[in-house]
Amino acid sequence: MNAPLRTPALFTDQQFEAMTRKGAFVGAGRVELRGGVITPMSPVHISHSRIMTALLIEAHLRASEKGFEASAEVSIRFGDGFQPTADIVIWDPAAAPPFDGPIPKEAVRLVIEVADASLADDLGQKLLDYAQAGLAEYWVADVQARLIHRCRQPSAEGYRVREAVRFGEPCAALTLPLTLDTAKL
Repeated sequence: MNAPLRTPALFTDQQFEAMTRKGAFVGAGRVELRGGVITPMSPVHISHSRIMTALLIEAHLRASEKGFEASAEVSIRFGDGFQPTADIVIWDPAAAPPFDGPIPKEAVRLVIEVADASLADDLGQKLLDYAQAGLAEYWVADVQARLIHRCRQPSAEGYRVREAVRFGEPCAALTLPLTLDTAKL
């Protein structure tokens, strides 16, 4: 006998946030909301952690000089069932009301994902999700290839402009006045 076809339950941003506040995911590992589906995230290994830490320190130093904040492993509320937990978010605190919860999409200036095991997703479906949500600039730090993929000009099909910068070279944001030194990556 065949098992019935089951589709995952779809959740709204509000339902996901309420579940999070009530501790629904404690012990479940890292999760994010993508397409209304609660999606597990990859574990973080040493190579990922080292690159993320170095980028976060550099992003924090450079962003704070421009009045922005850099946060790690924080959720973003894009709406329409898309609430990813990004590795690093550069955001404008002046564009976010004082609250405790996900960063609202209006405040986000740049998202940086660090990719090791997640590279295919970060440059595939997640890139498309961010572009369709209207994120102006998206970077993927490719741990194995030792480069940063910079993406800008979002569209329904992805990003119109994609460029790569090797670790060790200065990496300038394309949509805000920010350059990160990647010499320590």
